[in-house]
Amino acid sequence: MYQPIQLSYNFKDFVPALSERTLKNHYEGHYLRYLKQLNQLLANQNFSFSYPASALYRNIDAFPIVVRDDILFQAGGVLNHELYFQSISPKRLEVPEPLKSKLTEKFGGVEQFEDRFFSLADELPGSGYTFLAVNASGDLTLLNLANQDSPYMFHMIPILAFDVWEHSYYLDYLNHRAQYLENMIPFLDYSHMNLLYEEILKQQKSV
Repeated sequence: MYQPIQLSYNFKDFVPALSERTLKNHYEGHYLRYLKQLNQLLANQNFSFSYPASALYRNIDAFPIVVRDDILFQAGGVLNHELYFQSISPKRLEVPEPLKSKLTEKFGGVEQFEDRFFSLADELPGSGYTFLAVNASGDLTLLNLANQDSPYMFHMIPILAFDVWEHSYYLDYLNHRAQYLENMIPFLDYSHMNLLYEEILKQQKSV
């Protein structure tokens, strides 16, 4: 079965921007529930867990049609949450290369990227995520997706996910999503983003 990711920080490390209560509830009450439900769904289909959850999207036709939507929803709940938790860090470091140059080329600079990213996140209607993803040509794409949809559905690989479901901020900010987004800007983990970006570029070059 798929195992939960271990966080590289403590639940209290983002106070006061994000409370320990909110982050703990987000990880234990939401992410772990999606993981449990996905594992149970797949076990009911005698799934071998022989490939990563991200590969479920390109192998979904192997499952009965009546369970496909539920599998993809739960898989999105797992993968989107995992990437969100990996997309933030209490330690703000310099943006590494080659991601820094790519962000500058695409958006005009890191600050310009952050402004566009969080403006897009504030515009997302209802619940969902804002992603920075890499498309098949290696270019960066920003997109909003509803609920637990994933860039994998559109043959893109996400390197940054930001959760704007109310459970990610409501205990701290009520309905003030924009304030939550503004306060979380300094916590983007560009090191993790860059590692994913480099890995994708290597894979694309080897094809």
